[in-house]
Amino acid sequence: MGLFLLIGILLGLTALFSVINERHLHLQSAIGLMLLALVTSLALAIISITAGIDSIGWLQALLDKLDLSNVLLNGVLCFMLFAGSAGVQIKSLEDKKWVILSLAIGSTIIACGLTGFLLATVLGWFGITLALTYALVFGALISPTDPIAALAILKAAGLPEPLEATINGESLFNDGVGVVLFTMALAFVGGSTQPTLSDAVMLFLREVLGGIGLGLLVGFITHYMLLRTNDFGNHLLITLATVTLGYSIALEIDVSGPIAMVVAGLLVGNVTVPRLSDEVRAPLSTFWTGIDDTLNSLLFVMMGFIVILVHSLPMAPLGISVAVAILVCLVARAVSVFIPLAALTASNVLKADKLAMTKLFTWAGLRGGLALALALSLPDSAEKPLIVNMTFGVVAFSILVQGSTIGKLFSPGYLKNILKS
Repeated sequence: MGLFLLIGILLGLTALFSVINERHLHLQSAIGLMLLALVTSLALAIISITAGIDSIGWLQALLDKLDLSNVLLNGVLCFMLFAGSAGVQIKSLEDKKWVILSLAIGSTIIACGLTGFLLATVLGWFGITLALTYALVFGALISPTDPIAALAILKAAGLPEPLEATINGESLFNDGVGVVLFTMALAFVGGSTQPTLSDAVMLFLREVLGGIGLGLLVGFITHYMLLRTNDFGNHLLITLATVTLGYSIALEIDVSGPIAMVVAGLLVGNVTVPRLSDEVRAPLSTFWTGIDDTLNSLLFVMMGFIVILVHSLPMAPLGISVAVAILVCLVARAVSVFIPLAALTASNVLKADKLAMTKLFTWAGLRGGLALALALSLPDSAEKPLIVNMTFGVVAFSILVQGSTIGKLFSPGYLKNILKS
């Protein structure tokens, strides 16, 4: 099959799953689409095994030709981060800036290290060997929470605006931090010479500060161009060029593309868009909302289908490793959230019930496409199959289990009492 036909099949299945979910399952879109894709791929795999019919060849060809890790990291992610951040009010982030920065940077770093050490230790108890360096790679790719998954699901839970803004801000910015940590962890694994602590700090600062600087530059250029035309077609071209060219430049100069897109989106959404005329502002917003919704749907369907790419491992070690990874990620997330929240409440920067807030942020720390893309992008090694399997297990658990139970576990009354006046 040609690539164009395969993409058409993917779009057709996504549309079909969306209608089935809306009319029959009534689940939140991300949960419903991923569940239907997962069930479909498993059914096809069972048919292939039992009936000897190659029913998943087209799906394997699609995922192979798309180069899924590259599509997610260098395609879907940049558009979704720009669209998501353009719809966020800077004022809501500014009010919670210290909480957001502490969680996006501090919690992600703590979770990365704690996940790596706990995972290597606990797996060893069951006779499963994973070197600490590779465990830290897993910690780096799994620690960032997914902004698309989190926001799509949490909005339906009735979060108070301050909590929604905090989760929103953390999930938007910790993607960039996670990619930086992943790059650093890979350097420790694959480099001929081991990087020093100063090398790691410089890499972190270059990626983060460089991403912020590039995002501001791209955002200001976009701002200047958008305000000098009133043609809707020109606005589409400018914003599309902003994302594609801006992210490509970030990759070329080795700074954080996700952070650059978030900064550019915040600037355009808060400074530029309010100054546009009504006749172009409304359709431009509709266009980017449509892009966001479409890519979001495709992303979760692809995550459901990706199960057929998971490498074969003996079932017993596979079940143990996935269960351990899920438990370790939940513990590491809880500890990494509690530490900065406790420090902020002790210094009166944050007035909140830190234990209740930790419970919410732990269960709401959903993982998604970024973690899978990073896992699939790993160079071939003996450890890659185990890491890919654990990543898929954690992502599936967070979307299907955590995502579907947030509204039941955290009532509107509970959520309102977290923040103290």
